[in-house]
Amino acid sequence: MWIKELIASNQLWSTILCLNLLGCAGGPDLPLVANGNDSFTQSSTETKIPYATPDMLAVYESDLKRSYEMGPGDLLKIQIWKRPELSSEHIIGPFGAITLNMIGDYTIGGQTRTDAVRQITQLYEVYYEDPRVTVKILKYMNNKVFILGRVTNPGIIHFDGNGTLLEALALAGGLPTRDKTIFLSKCSIIRGNNQIIWVDLVQLLQKGNLKLNVKLKNNDIIHIPESTDAAVFVMGEVKNPGSYQIQTPGLTLLDAINLAGGPSEDANVEEIRIIRNMKESNVRVINLNQIVEQGDFTENYLLKDDDIIFIPRKGIAEFNYYLRQIDPLIRTFIGGALLGAAL
Repeated sequence: MWIKELIASNQLWSTILCLNLLGCAGGPDLPLVANGNDSFTQSSTETKIPYATPDMLAVYESDLKRSYEMGPGDLLKIQIWKRPELSSEHIIGPFGAITLNMIGDYTIGGQTRTDAVRQITQLYEVYYEDPRVTVKILKYMNNKVFILGRVTNPGIIHFDGNGTLLEALALAGGLPTRDKTIFLSKCSIIRGNNQIIWVDLVQLLQKGNLKLNVKLKNNDIIHIPESTDAAVFVMGEVKNPGSYQIQTPGLTLLDAINLAGGPSEDANVEEIRIIRNMKESNVRVINLNQIVEQGDFTENYLLKDDDIIFIPRKGIAEFNYYLRQIDPLIRTFIGGALLGAAL
């Protein structure tokens, strides 16, 4: 029972850190999987990145919004024809609200301009006959992506609409290299908790294949490593999902989960997956409770470049079922249907 209480009270990671410091942090390498021929001892230099094709990127872009949705930080100008006392500029607050004259607090976040005009018109129709409302966006701040890694100006980039990967790279100041032996050949785009896709920057930038210029979604994370960088992805039910660089050859499963802030309250820590090379035969299922309760760190495996650690939500269907059933097109990136859906 104590392990469940530790998880619920967010004390689990303090306990794990202490146990690691006692000499268990090195971790074993991943062994062969019982039902497959692929070895988890494969070196990172042998790992092949599953780069996205133009057709795969079309699937990745299929859920993008076609109209801009207003949100925190956007500067608006709301005008009511022949009612200058009601017309004013507004900055949308952190929770999506503004204050309208005579109306009071009004949640405009998440709406398009068309939605906002219709709803504000209805609000003022209570007081005026045929109010004619105009909503202008003077400054776009809500639509943003985060760009990290080997760029001149890493950080937040804002777009007026759906930006593209090339626009993000240009706004980040280009791709500097530190010496002739280091080159920039790839980038990953992380969308939400469950999606990762790799883009071949050699094909996009050097060979001009603009079909790889993927459109971006609000809150996408772009990570650009150098050819010598190695990183793992921690996805699913963790506090800070994303890409984490392997600083030393000794990064373990527990180290990576700890870097991601630990599991969320909805995490199923008894069925954590380590996925290598996007193959069903290269998936290990780890019971974190067993590691901590028994102090047995034989499954605190060493990680390799591009490994994916996925912590599922409690109650999801069997992972291997979705891995077998999923379309090869979608398997190029880890998608919500694969990792988060239920039967």
